Amino acid sequence: KFKTSNWIIVFIVILLIALITLFRVPILEKIGSNLVYRSDLVPSDAIVVLAGSHSGNRIKEAVRIFKKGMGKVIIFSGYTLYPGMDSHVGMKQYAIRLGVPEDKIIAEKANGETSTRGEAYVNLKQLEHLKAESFILVTSSFHTRRSHWVYKREIKKLGMEIILRVQPAPDPRAPIDSWWKIRSGKIQILLEYIKTFYYFFAY
Repeated sequence: KFKTSNWIIVFIVILLIALITLFRVPILEKIGSNLVYRSDLVPSDAIVVLAGSHSGNRIKEAVRIFKKGMGKVIIFSGYTLYPGMDSHVGMKQYAIRLGVPEDKIIAEKANGETSTRGEAYVNLKQLEHLKAESFILVTSSFHTRRSHWVYKREIKKLGMEIILRVQPAPDPRAPIDSWWKIRSGKIQILLEYIKTFYYFFAY
């Protein structure tokens, strides 16, 4: 005989399934949007573009806001992709192709740790050399919150007085409002959460 308690369990399970089905999309959207950090755009001394995306989305967004007068120069740092081929060189060439004057671009190889943290150190030292008082950090939307946290932390460690602003660049690999619909989106969002937790506990 089916006990009343069993009926209650069945009812709760059905209710949970119904709620998950009903609110599935808003929950998934929240998972994606929680990774995004955005500042109000204000003209700054420099625009710093993070390496790591090969779709050109970060460079396109940087060039777009550069043409709006949001930065005096664009800074790239990169790593060796293949022997004799460095990412910052390709980033610079693409920015020139999009209409940025060569003398408004600073591109250098990031020696040391190949990570957001390692890249932050190189970029911040470059900004310090330029005596910049403010900069806009451009990276893929899903990468902005962790990048903001990393840069704020490194700025404090270096004892710098500089204003950090963040501008998300829509990334076709992981559209924030529909990342769960494509394989690359699922991978990027999962990896970003793993890296976020790792950074939180490791640093």
